[in-house]
Amino acid sequence: MIRDTTHKSQAAAVTSSEWHVVHARWNGALEGSPMFERTIVSEHADRKAARTAARSLGISLADAMEKRPLARRDQVLVRKPEFKTLKHAGRVEKTV
Repeated sequence: MIRDTTHKSQAAAVTSSEWHVVHARWNGALEGSPMFERTIVSEHADRKAARTAARSLGISLADAMEKRPLARRDQVLVRKPEFKTLKHAGRVEKTV
C-alpha cells in the first residue's frame, strides 16, 4: 500500500509496503540545480517484477528524455518495501 510519510529530516516522503517503481519528474525550473518531483507509479510483489516495470517505463520515456540535457532527464527508480523516497529532491547520481 502506498502512503505518505516523512523522512528522518522531516521532509515529505512517500513509501510502499511492496517493491515499488518511482518516477522522478524534472520540475521544469531552469535556474539552479535540477529538482525532481517523485511519485510511486506501481507496486510489485518482488524485485524482479519491479525491475521489469521500471525498464518498461524507462523505454516509454526515452524519446522525450533524449531531447533534454542529462541533468534534467526524468529518472526511474526501483525501491524496496518501506523505503522512504523524498517527494522533492535533486537528481540521483548512479553509483557503481
